Amino acid sequence: MSTPSSSNPQEQPPKLISLPEMRYQTGYVWFIFVSSLDIMLTWLILSKGGLEVNPVAKLVIDNWGLTGAIGFKFALTLFVIIACEIVGRKRDRLGRNLILFGIIISGSPVVYSLYLLLQNWLGG
Repeated sequence: MSTPSSSNPQEQPPKLISLPEMRYQTGYVWFIFVSSLDIMLTWLILSKGGLEVNPVAKLVIDNWGLTGAIGFKFALTLFVIIACEIVGRKRDRLGRNLILFGIIISGSPVVYSLYLLLQNWLGG
């Protein structure tokens, strides 16, 4: 009587698909969340006549509009996540601090945008 074994090559996942688990998944969810809020709130403020204060983002928006802004923001987001994965595999604490720093940096404009929108809404 033989038992099924996982040594059967047909049961093994292909090597190209079997990637290691991402290191800071919760941090990445928060990072993507605040990055998304940043884009949405920036666009809301711009639609109400506000100005983009980040010169690089302003250049992207002036040349490529909302589509360019979304592409630019998520290219940066992807870059940060890949950097955290690479750094974190060699130095876990540094990778963890890097994603935390990314959340704080991406969350700062969100807090400021909410402040500006609330100030405008209250007529201040």
